Amino acid sequence: MQKMMPAALLAAMVVGTSVPAAAQSRAWEDRVFAGVSFGLESGSTDITDARTRTIYAEPASITTTSSFDSDSILDFQVGARVYGNVGVSLAYHAESSTAAAQVSGSIPHPLFFDRPRSFSNEIDGVDRDEHATHLQIGYMVPLNDKIDMYVYGGPSFFRVKQELVSDVAVAEQGAPFNTVVVQPTFQEFKKNATGYNVGVDLAYMFMTTDTLRLGVGGFARLTKATAELTVDGATVETDLGGFQVGIGARIRF
Repeated sequence: MQKMMPAALLAAMVVGTSVPAAAQSRAWEDRVFAGVSFGLESGSTDITDARTRTIYAEPASITTTSSFDSDSILDFQVGARVYGNVGVSLAYHAESSTAAAQVSGSIPHPLFFDRPRSFSNEIDGVDRDEHATHLQIGYMVPLNDKIDMYVYGGPSFFRVKQELVSDVAVAEQGAPFNTVVVQPTFQEFKKNATGYNVGVDLAYMFMTTDTLRLGVGGFARLTKATAELTVDGATVETDLGGFQVGIGARIRF
């Protein structure tokens, strides 16, 4: 399904650039357009942080992996016609998700060298907030009096707030020291990143007055960026954005 979504977006954009000449030559008369949509961002991203530290005069390894799957988004868009059928718009989307973190590794034995003890814990409730502002330069294609299609692309400016394991406390259960108890400490990290967006918005306007048109519509958008978070001196990368689809209200005036 995830592999098909980018292809669907590409197909929609091809349709937008290959509509009949009569539709493409139709004049776009609106000055301002806006919309609000509820949607879904597909795909998943894994954040892996692997590090070593010295415990009992030997190296200990600790690896943390968090996986964030598809989640819902709220999207706003506002724009204006600047020349002919060319428009400039700003869109903003927000997404919040929660995942589980898998903390695993090995801790040296307190009494014997070269006898590490493995551990693996799963911690729920790892939070992630993603916000992005998308600058879009597009072309509006009025297909008829009620339906129009806006094809666009441009840079995207992301802001991510991500919980990550910043430290791990180690406790012993007592002799014979075959098992170990670890307690991770989480910290919120923030980072900005710049990426891109490309997409299409299709609207059906069911109510028209002399100065206002109201309708419904849907969008398909691909947006991507990569953020680098610094955790205890190490760099951890995370992918932002994904393939997004949504439906909602549209307004033209």
